[in-house]
Amino acid sequence: MNHPAPATPLRTSTAAVSAVPDTADAELARAAEAAHSLPELPDQRYSQMAKAASTGLMAHQHVDSAIVEISGTAGDLVFHLQCALVPGSESSSVMELITHGVVPNIERMLGEAFTSRDLHFSFAPAS
Repeated sequence: MNHPAPATPLRTSTAAVSAVPDTADAELARAAEAAHSLPELPDQRYSQMAKAASTGLMAHQHVDSAIVEISGTAGDLVFHLQCALVPGSESSSVMELITHGVVPNIERMLGEAFTSRDLHFSFAPAS
């Protein structure tokens, strides 16, 4: 695996996963434990948290798909989300859960606030 040169200022971690029977909180807790056990490699921590957030969101019954990305450098992190909701689901409650629950929990686990949040929601095509 090729790593960018140390002078590269932007780091990006992306994760997309399929649905698993798990809760968002349990998955985030597992990721936090794994991230804290890593040596001081922020990229791995960001990747681990992005994967956990995607997995946790996919466990929600009203989420069809979720892609989470954490980009930037320490002190200047950006949280990106592409989330497709199940058609007919109550979108406002899911959006509130993510905005006021999931994202702040990730910030707490990383030990820093995101400087920006890029959240995109849509409805998955009806099957």
